Amino acid sequence: MIEQVRLREVYSMGGLQGLDRTVFGFGTHPMASPDEQHAVTSAKADGNKLRIIMDELLRGNDLEEIACRYVVDDDAFARVPLGATPDDIERCAAAQDALASQCPGSNRRSVCLCKNDAGCPSGTRSDGSSYLTPKGESVGVLDQDQDGAVDRSRFIAGAVGITCGAIDIPIDLDRSYWTPSGNQQKPPLDGFDALGPAVVVVPNGALPTNRACGVTFSADVVDKDGKQVCAPPGGNLAKPCAPGDTTAFTFTVEPLGFSLAQEVVDPGQSRTADVRIKANVLLDPASITNVAVTEGMTTSYTSFTVTPSLANEITIRWNAPGLAAATRYQITVPTTVTDAYHQPALQPFVIAFTTAAN
Repeated sequence: MIEQVRLREVYSMGGLQGLDRTVFGFGTHPMASPDEQHAVTSAKADGNKLRIIMDELLRGNDLEEIACRYVVDDDAFARVPLGATPDDIERCAAAQDALASQCPGSNRRSVCLCKNDAGCPSGTRSDGSSYLTPKGESVGVLDQDQDGAVDRSRFIAGAVGITCGAIDIPIDLDRSYWTPSGNQQKPPLDGFDALGPAVVVVPNGALPTNRACGVTFSADVVDKDGKQVCAPPGGNLAKPCAPGDTTAFTFTVEPLGFSLAQEVVDPGQSRTADVRIKANVLLDPASITNVAVTEGMTTSYTSFTVTPSLANEITIRWNAPGLAAATRYQITVPTTVTDAYHQPALQPFVIAFTTAAN
């Protein structure tokens, strides 16, 4: 069962806005204050991660895979068979010419087996000829430091996912991981972020703004008894949940928001200086052309260009000779300007200023 989920939320305190902190967005802990454990309705859109804390160990074979010396299917990573031990990894880290005898495909605990019908190119022999590992045989474990252990592992694609309605969020497979260590005791050094065992899931980019999201686990991800992951109501382990059902945990992402990336002087704004507007996430570059400018508050002004100076910034550049002197202008970023997932802001973002006299 999922006991807790920790993630970052955006919050305000007094006159301070845009603060963020990591909280329990699901489940509770006796040492956490009410401010540290509650349903999250404004999860940080960019730079977030989920620490999904389990009540018992899962099978790590279903969550992470190891690096092989050469491509074994469509990449150079392979799962570790159930029952394989460090000794099995070491024998499959043997020299290339010793793999056939030390790490035969007939051994069900051998790793990094080629799955391609045409075989797997595996470097060159000492005489310069190319070597092709037959299907079903090992290309060898990547062990460049020759210590008999795996050099690198990564999260398995699809093992755990984040879904926001119909949107499946890409997962950073290199930064996501499974940690079998930890318990419910809060250590003094890392605090609640060391609770475990846990699956840490890192989105590959921002989350879609203002969307309700949850987590999904592959049916392959099970505990030592073969049971699928589920989320009991509120993280209460005394309450039942159906295997594979994680819908009890949800969170909502903060809305798309805009702010000025540099000061705009009012009155006295430069007639030629760019105006830069920053968003809290990456924007859909095709949508930024919807930015509108009015002169004198009502007359449409079109002598400008809009470009994405950065993936989350809009630059408004005035065409020569620049804006009129001592004139009121208004820039509107409408809700048709969206994030990369085509999610709009809750309301238009408006800037108004009067230009300098000369």
